[in-house]
Amino acid sequence: MSSDKSGSPPCGIYIRIDDFSNMLDVIGHVRKMAFAINRASGYEKNMVVVELAYTDEIAERITDIIPVVRDQGFVVVVSGTDDVMDADGVLLRDIAKVTDMRKKCGEDAIIGLVCDDLDAATLAVKYDVDYVILAADPTLITQFSIQSDVLCVARGEEITNKNCGVLAQAGADLIDVGAYIMEHEKDVMQGAVNILHELDVAAKMPEALN
Repeated sequence: MSSDKSGSPPCGIYIRIDDFSNMLDVIGHVRKMAFAINRASGYEKNMVVVELAYTDEIAERITDIIPVVRDQGFVVVVSGTDDVMDADGVLLRDIAKVTDMRKKCGEDAIIGLVCDDLDAATLAVKYDVDYVILAADPTLITQFSIQSDVLCVARGEEITNKNCGVLAQAGADLIDVGAYIMEHEKDVMQGAVNILHELDVAAKMPEALN
């Protein structure tokens, strides 16, 4: 087994943040997570995407937190708005908005789409999205990953360090483990380390079987 980790891991971490009631906590959690990832991962580059859930009431807080997240080396997307703001991209729920958003934001902007099923994800690929979010179903993830090179994010309510490895092996490029990491009973850093460990184990398993 090669110890070379000069690139990026085959599966990254996706974090959705929707509670901005305590900005000091949000900033602290993001920085702790970044510290854990940089220390615990042996890869030179780590794929981490942070989704900030936008509402009009917290627009100013979203604006303030974007540069903080980007300073950690994370990719930032916003959801719940058609304005990319100063983020790297947006996450949409309506495929009808993808074409206009691409024209508005340009080719460099990241555009993601939440998809309810395989048919919706397959259609999204034709609209030139950069990533799709699908339910954390290994079979569904595998079916999509076989037919497309578009990044796939696995999202579900009960994703933990116990099952994230299965999703990674199924073909997920990113796994939404925000709830597990941000609400970990011990600490955000411990949650991040746990996830990194399981993703690393999952990445080695196919090679170990050969």
